[in-house]
Amino acid sequence: MSEHKPSVQLPEGYLEFYQDLESWQNEEAIKLAKIYETPKYDIIKHLKNSKKPLLQEVNNGIEAEQLKDVYHRLLIFLQDARPAISSDLSVFIKRIDDIDFKQVIDAFCKADYEYLESLAADFTTNTDLFIFTIDHAIRPFFRIFARSYQENLRDFEFYWDIPSICPVCGAKSHICHLSSDEGQRIMFCDRCFSEWKVRYLSCVYCGHDRPGDINVIKLADDPAYQIYVCEKCKGYLKTYDKRENEGRSVDLYITNIETIYLDMLAQEKGYTNHDEN
Repeated sequence: MSEHKPSVQLPEGYLEFYQDLESWQNEEAIKLAKIYETPKYDIIKHLKNSKKPLLQEVNNGIEAEQLKDVYHRLLIFLQDARPAISSDLSVFIKRIDDIDFKQVIDAFCKADYEYLESLAADFTTNTDLFIFTIDHAIRPFFRIFARSYQENLRDFEFYWDIPSICPVCGAKSHICHLSSDEGQRIMFCDRCFSEWKVRYLSCVYCGHDRPGDINVIKLADDPAYQIYVCEKCKGYLKTYDKRENEGRSVDLYITNIETIYLDMLAQEKGYTNHDEN
């Protein structure tokens, strides 16, 4: 199927904000790498035995005070980058000592979003913003933790049993890329930057792989950006195909944000990324 790219204008400064946020997190990760000692595990053995993302079941080595310091610096960064929400951020800064960062770390690692939502409700009526700030403060730690497992996850023989979920941090993935050589499908996690292989013609949500039921929507004016869809569960997955763009790599974190038009196109056609689950 071939489609024309919809005309979608992102809000002014929207993409630039996320680019600046990613740069800030990269700088934090460089600083944290000097003080954050990550435990090492045999991730393939763990995933085969436990069937759960690694960070849900192992010691992550993150110190509460370290996260508190990063969180405070993030709030200062956000006040400068987003003055319109400065008053909300000031409340978070004033009440930073009321946050149990040890429990926050545990909640994020175990995907205990009920705790995070309850904590947010105690702090503000803007619960989405509060969780956003906590989430983005912990990401530099997760990205450092995940680095040592990338080679293992690229092992040719290994396929993770829950392909839409990051095998390191447990976050949901919404985008993948196809390698420039064999067209191997590789999922991407925008929380910890992990990548892991999945089967090419198989739905990452329900596992369905019947020929004719897994299809691709390509954009006529930019075929490197695609949507793979499953006719059984009506799931869709955004895809960047390096083979259509001379093997050129892109920043998938930013690509996921700037390709909102792909989400809109898929949803207009009745497909879902199953975020409600």
